[in-house]
Amino acid sequence: MKMSISVQVRKKSLFRSFLAAATILAGSYTVRAHPHVFVDGGFDFVVSEAKQFTAIRVTWRYDAFETLYMLSEMNVSLAPSLELSDSERELVEATLSSFPPDFDGSVHISLDGSPVALQDPRNLTARMIGDRLEITFLRDLKVPVGLRGQKFNIGFYERTYFFAFSLSDIPDFGRAADHCSYQVTPYDTSAQSDEVLQELQKLGREETPEDSNIGATLADRMVVSCF
Repeated sequence: MKMSISVQVRKKSLFRSFLAAATILAGSYTVRAHPHVFVDGGFDFVVSEAKQFTAIRVTWRYDAFETLYMLSEMNVSLAPSLELSDSERELVEATLSSFPPDFDGSVHISLDGSPVALQDPRNLTARMIGDRLEITFLRDLKVPVGLRGQKFNIGFYERTYFFAFSLSDIPDFGRAADHCSYQVTPYDTSAQSDEVLQELQKLGREETPEDSNIGATLADRMVVSCF
């Protein structure tokens, strides 16, 4: 299957059942082409009473197969209800809270062409949404930013494209809900040549693209304008 096709249908694949995912992929995690993990979600603004943008709340929902794989690695076997017990949830949250030092958070914010620096993730929570694992976590801005008259450009991606992120959630602007609007620009699959996409597809699980920031060119993006 060409990579361009798999990107176009990735949202449909997110809703496969555990059984279908395991059957289609023959139970082998390593057979997936690059990208290896499909996640949809989004982000919400955390806004102070003074209308300053202080943190961003990020949400990921892993695809059904990745959910199955991750929980299996943690020795978590879901009940037929597909719910996590309290002890299982605590285990998942503790495990996934160990972010690597170079974690980029999947959310990349710029203002006036300059990156907005973020603190390390905190307050990760986990729950099941059907057959998919959802996590949320906070990233504080290192320096809070006033919202009035600002336009933020936000990309939803992981630099090496090991994870393919899809921006699906409606953002919540909290106290600034009446002062901010947004526009989403989904990644256009025709923007990349077939050659680039085919080369990505050939990469094994332990390989990374020559372009270490390829995810930025394959990203869903959002512009947030506040007045």
